[in-house]
Amino acid sequence: MKQSVLIASVLGGGIALGAVGVAGIQAMKSSKPEAAIVASAPLAQASAPAIQALAPSAASSTLAQAAPQASTPVAAAAPKPAPKPVHATHAKILGVTPIREAGTEPKQVCHQEQVVHQAPVQDENRIAGSVLGGVVGGLLGNQVGGGNGKKAATVIGALAGGYAGNRVQEGMQQRDQVTGTRTICNTEETKTEKIVGYNVRYSLDGKTGTVRMDEKPKGKTLPAKDGKLLI
Repeated sequence: MKQSVLIASVLGGGIALGAVGVAGIQAMKSSKPEAAIVASAPLAQASAPAIQALAPSAASSTLAQAAPQASTPVAAAAPKPAPKPVHATHAKILGVTPIREAGTEPKQVCHQEQVVHQAPVQDENRIAGSVLGGVVGGLLGNQVGGGNGKKAATVIGALAGGYAGNRVQEGMQQRDQVTGTRTICNTEETKTEKIVGYNVRYSLDGKTGTVRMDEKPKGKTLPAKDGKLLI
């Protein structure tokens, strides 16, 4: 039933439009344009219901076509992968502090000391003193008495002189001293301080840190990779 009404409306509208077109052509040819306009007015009014009837159906058709498109979900855009961080290849050295360790160790300490000792004895038996004393004593004994007494005095003088000369030479040897120096050494515990390492303060990728190293770094940087020191 609705389709029949729709078809009838479409046909009525077409007839009305055709009538309006014919009336317009005739009006252009006629010398009375006002009469043609008056004659075409009822036809336009007659076609208005048909046009109004077409409007809802056209709107519903448009909505029917747009509805499936509106219901189709739109796929969300995939997130972009985060960029990889860029690390420095070297760390900047900010400061180096030596690590010191105190202790003790044995050390030999020596000093010079003055000493006095007896000079080396060349004539240990003091023969020279005995001979010289005997000669002197014999000469003195020979001056005493005469004859056999004189001989006895000479022998006694030689013996006494020899003994006296030996004792004199012994005293001289004991008093013959020399002065010298000698080195005296002692072992003492002395305090020591040695460097056992270095605390190195550095800056890498905008961050600061401290690392202990056995040797003092050479230069002003330290090698690094992926944000870590290569030491």
